[in-house]
Amino acid sequence: MRIKIEEIEGLLRQAFKKRGVEDYEVLIDHFIEAELRGHSSHGLQRVIPLLKGLDLGTIKPRIGFEVIKESKNSLLIDAKHSIGITLWNRLISREFNEPIYLLAVRNASHIGFLGYYTSKLTERGLVSIMFGNAEVGIVKPGTAKQVVSTAPISVGIPPNYVLDMSLASTSRGKILQALRKGEKIPKGVAVNEKGIITEDPAEALKGGILPIGGFKGFLLALTLDLLTAYLTGSAISDEVTGVLHTENPPNKGEVMIIINPSFFAINSYALEKMRKIIEFPGEHGMKLREKKLEEGYIEVDEKLWEELNKCEKLCV
Repeated sequence: MRIKIEEIEGLLRQAFKKRGVEDYEVLIDHFIEAELRGHSSHGLQRVIPLLKGLDLGTIKPRIGFEVIKESKNSLLIDAKHSIGITLWNRLISREFNEPIYLLAVRNASHIGFLGYYTSKLTERGLVSIMFGNAEVGIVKPGTAKQVVSTAPISVGIPPNYVLDMSLASTSRGKILQALRKGEKIPKGVAVNEKGIITEDPAEALKGGILPIGGFKGFLLALTLDLLTAYLTGSAISDEVTGVLHTENPPNKGEVMIIINPSFFAINSYALEKMRKIIEFPGEHGMKLREKKLEEGYIEVDEKLWEELNKCEKLCV
């Protein structure tokens, strides 16, 4: 069903205001942007676990964090179960005048799609690399055991290159979306609880998601999870909670490396050359965004819209 953007914004605003959420306009912007750019797996359906966590008290409505360590070009934060989207939006608003700056955060709630942050820094002329961990989702190839998260990563290079992907063959959000719509998932992206490839989203949720690139992709996902936990002090693997299942407080982590290119070569020719050969990642999403903004509507499946309206009042 097609819903006016203003109507969606109004519903979210009511839900967040009712719960005393700080800087809720940032959240509204993030979730709407996800839908506009075609990242619906990280869009409105992610509002529901956030509201549930707020209602249960596992996620805090106001930002309160502890600086664990800080230097002129690094910052380690314990988010104390604050809303991750709001916190990270604040962190990237800083000035980054050093050649390289590293931000590390643990114990924030789900932060949405990483390209939201890297694209903002790209607009400021800064290079950024962002990655994080979450609840387990990827299985070790040949098994049904979920070992690592879907290992999201985003890279932004000025003026207009923004890669935003995970090392999983699909996202958990897309599997949930297929389940809600009564659709199959693509063959070869997930296995059931016996380790057999399945197209049934319900079976995939009992089993797990395959990594991109087979065992090499699995090792890359493992490496990102380890880097995240090592630098942030977050939980890892099956000890991570509170991302999708917000009955428990969040204990995962994210890392962002920001590079000020004014200290380096700024080889814009490389981007210009490759752009003539291939459309850059994120460009299709921006075209979708323009079209949807012009129309003034976002496509939302009926079951999700019903859930959102119920959760607006109470989500437990």
